[in-house]
Amino acid sequence: AMMMLLPLLAMTMMLLPLLGTVQAFAPDLCGCIGASAFVDHPTYQDNAGLFCSAWDLSMPVCLEAKVKPTYCKHEWCYVSEHCDSAQPSIYHEGYYYSYKACGFPDTFTHKCSPMAGSLTQARM
Repeated sequence: AMMMLLPLLAMTMMLLPLLGTVQAFAPDLCGCIGASAFVDHPTYQDNAGLFCSAWDLSMPVCLEAKVKPTYCKHEWCYVSEHCDSAQPSIYHEGYYYSYKACGFPDTFTHKCSPMAGSLTQARM
């Protein structure tokens, strides 16, 4: 019985390194993808959401508030809608943002979503 297990064990040991390779080729659903509709936008840079950054620091609510909302300093980027932390942009139809993808908590969504009544502060 032991002799039959040895070839199986040897085969498993040979295939084990390949498992990491398969995962490496899987798409990163929470990787930053950026947006293309911010060209000539009055507040956001053209490349907003392309990579992790505190993009909201240039928004009026973050510039003018005496006590800045916590999300102002939190980094976010646009991600695939299939990312587990993706939130739909209410002004940029078809785009989804994520703070979690950048290692920050999302203190924006529940405070500034249309359901919270702060539509003017919601993400572009």
